Amino acid sequence: MSLYQLWDELEVLERPLHFYDEFLRFEGRDGRALSLYTDIDRLGQHLLDLAPRDAGPIGDLIEALHAFRDLELPVDMTISDVSQALELGRSMMPVLLPVLRWRNVTVREFANRFSDPLLREALPQFFQFSPPDFPMMLLLSTLAMMHDHEVGYPIGGSLRFAQDLAQRYKALGGEIRYRSRVSRILVQGDRAVGVRLEDGTVLRADLVISAADGHATIYDMLEGLYVDSTIEAYYRDLPVSESIIQVSLGVRRDFSSEPPALDFPLPQPIVLGNVWHERLVAKHYCFDPTMAPPGKSVLSVWCQADYAYWRSMRAHRAHYRAAKDLVAQQVIAALDERFPGLAEEVEVVDVATPITYERYTGNWRGAFAGWALTTRKMSMMMGRPMRKTLPGLEGFYMIGQWVEPGGNVELSAASGRDVIKDVCDAEGRPFRTGVAKPQA
Repeated sequence: MSLYQLWDELEVLERPLHFYDEFLRFEGRDGRALSLYTDIDRLGQHLLDLAPRDAGPIGDLIEALHAFRDLELPVDMTISDVSQALELGRSMMPVLLPVLRWRNVTVREFANRFSDPLLREALPQFFQFSPPDFPMMLLLSTLAMMHDHEVGYPIGGSLRFAQDLAQRYKALGGEIRYRSRVSRILVQGDRAVGVRLEDGTVLRADLVISAADGHATIYDMLEGLYVDSTIEAYYRDLPVSESIIQVSLGVRRDFSSEPPALDFPLPQPIVLGNVWHERLVAKHYCFDPTMAPPGKSVLSVWCQADYAYWRSMRAHRAHYRAAKDLVAQQVIAALDERFPGLAEEVEVVDVATPITYERYTGNWRGAFAGWALTTRKMSMMMGRPMRKTLPGLEGFYMIGQWVEPGGNVELSAASGRDVIKDVCDAEGRPFRTGVAKPQA
């Protein structure tokens, strides 16, 4: 797949990848469980075993998954000109009919075709925190790529992945300033000319490219001076991804025999912060030997959160800490019911709230990603994209999850590639990727 070209150009494919056999297991209250296997035919047989009366919609699902295996996305996924639009169109020709059939169907709409209550409830939980109009096409394309081992987990996790990117950047002559938050983008004559850091340091530049939070970039760093009705509508009307609480645990137990993600019901609902929860999703990383010593495991639980509640708690440090401690206690107690004895095996506890995400990443309202992915966003991905420039401002570009409707890691990286290509075109310079290898 062409996405591999993107990561190959960035030289971050050196680490091995883990490919999931079972991506998620959803436990129902009736004692049954649905396993979301990444092997398409195994998944189909599993669904038929669970719900033989739903052979019709199960067959449609499996047929669509096989069809989407033919989807080849180009590396220039973020359309900025006619040639890229044509390239994307050519890549979709083998799956044109399936795309036309599924592009406006939501996962919930398709799930409602099942008569079996477990399948109706479980399928929309494929992506945690997915909005009600989450597009079926994304489920189909993701599972199809998982089947063909085109999507995997990089051993070492996101930190090692980011470190590899940073090392590549520095090897090319780049400089990274850590703990250097930008407070203002400097503008002269409607042209970006540099940035001012929170400590007062001024850094001049020929071009300014922001990969930071979109709302902070536009409305704080640029004081809302370069917007139009379209941009205002984005930040007024488009839904953003959920604000979350993340409870991370280091436990003295080997979870490698469990599914990597388990969505299970609680005997009684619990209130975390001020949000009711009837289920929890526990993930482990035992397939990654860098995450924990032998015989031990890292667990993480993500839960929907109320940003306003945690913002108010943060105003009183003691109350904030107490609220985080209470969340940890409740999650550990719930896990202990599902995995008896676990509470006594917990050795490390960390709780991140929406305020933690906001403090570390600057993300608007502490959202764990950018825009929530809906069918409207899917149409934007396949049609007219968000601009990477701002009206009336020269020498400035935006990249990342706030200018890409999909907002995932691949699209964010592709947006950076596109901007550099646009800069080369504007300056009449050839666009080259990769590093020249020394002659033998």
